[in-house]
Amino acid sequence: MTTFKEYRNEINKIFARYIHHGFVDYYSCRRLGGEMINLVVEATKELSFRGEYKELFDLVNKGFLKWSKTDKDDSDGETQDFTYFVNKAWDVIYEANNSNISHKKMYEWFEKHLDGSLIDYMEDSIYEYITHHFTELDLLKRKFSFFNNKIVEARKDKKDYYHEFLITRCQENLLFVMADMKKPITEIRKYALSIKSSSVKEIMAKIEYLYGNMDEVITIYEDLAAKEENRGYPLENWHLKLMEVYKELGDSDKYKKELRAALKINVGDKELWEDYKRYYSKEEWSRECEEIFSEIDPGDYNAYSWYEIEKSYDLMMAALENTFFSDKLKAYEGKLKPLYPERCITLLIKDTEKMASQANNRKAYKRVAKNLSWLKKYPEGDKKAEELADKFRFIYKQKSAFMEEISKFKSLLDKSN
Repeated sequence: MTTFKEYRNEINKIFARYIHHGFVDYYSCRRLGGEMINLVVEATKELSFRGEYKELFDLVNKGFLKWSKTDKDDSDGETQDFTYFVNKAWDVIYEANNSNISHKKMYEWFEKHLDGSLIDYMEDSIYEYITHHFTELDLLKRKFSFFNNKIVEARKDKKDYYHEFLITRCQENLLFVMADMKKPITEIRKYALSIKSSSVKEIMAKIEYLYGNMDEVITIYEDLAAKEENRGYPLENWHLKLMEVYKELGDSDKYKKELRAALKINVGDKELWEDYKRYYSKEEWSRECEEIFSEIDPGDYNAYSWYEIEKSYDLMMAALENTFFSDKLKAYEGKLKPLYPERCITLLIKDTEKMASQANNRKAYKRVAKNLSWLKKYPEGDKKAEELADKFRFIYKQKSAFMEEISKFKSLLDKSN
């Protein structure tokens, strides 16, 4: 059994192992993150089992603050990973609502440390946490005052990116607090209009949903979906959210309509494809499938999974000829090679010539030689590969490293013959 004090001491030992000259380098940070996550996970399990929720809160917060204050190279996302598990520990403590560490005491600690001393991502995680927790009326009132005060203070300070961001964030958080306080929706809508934020509509959709205003939710999602369609690729996938709404409302026709729209910007999504396909008979699907495929950019990298489902290897081959992806040819070569051997080898030759023209180091030369070996697997491939190798030996004879790789290939070719 590990005691609270032993866990605290272990945090100091872990950081001491990886801090060198006041800094944790890239490789050390990965190990630091791994050890701290393991400690938090183990401590959460053990201390909560013993009912030591206050001790657990003190422990994870010690690690949280120490992590924030430590200078490090966390470019592999170690801060996000560590913060995730700290949040999980907070959830365990919050759900217990133990008398030794009540929601009020938790909230007071969070509010105290939103003083600008934490690094940005970790500060963000606390703002996010208090916004969506602590729904007791007295704490809602405190949050309401806290966010309003932060806005007033930020407006007094020098106007820079951080303060502008802080104002917007607190305004958005206030919308959630107002909803939790059950303020009139008209009051919340009016306040939302004053916020200059790209995410305010999404927030209002969530709040309108909580208030049971499904028409408003749909109107917001439709507007966001239209903007997403104009971009041509999904960020938030608003059509999927509309699908969820219509599924909840039991409106099958509108669900199908949104599903069709979702397909356009989620090319290659197998789950959506199968969901949409179930609406059609075999004969109907043939026509609908043809129409969908006609709308897809011939060079779309994502379309291959749909071509495979429908066994549309002619379209797959045409797509490769439009925009060649060697990984796609490898993935579907078992189907394409027997059907279109000449077309496949033509693509490989062009790709190999292009690779050779761009190659400027040993690694790239090896890739060219590997492609030559790939060509050998096709009918007349040995002859084509040898012709290419001879061509490269003439064109790139000044590149000695390239010639070495070509010679290795020729040697293997001669042995196989």
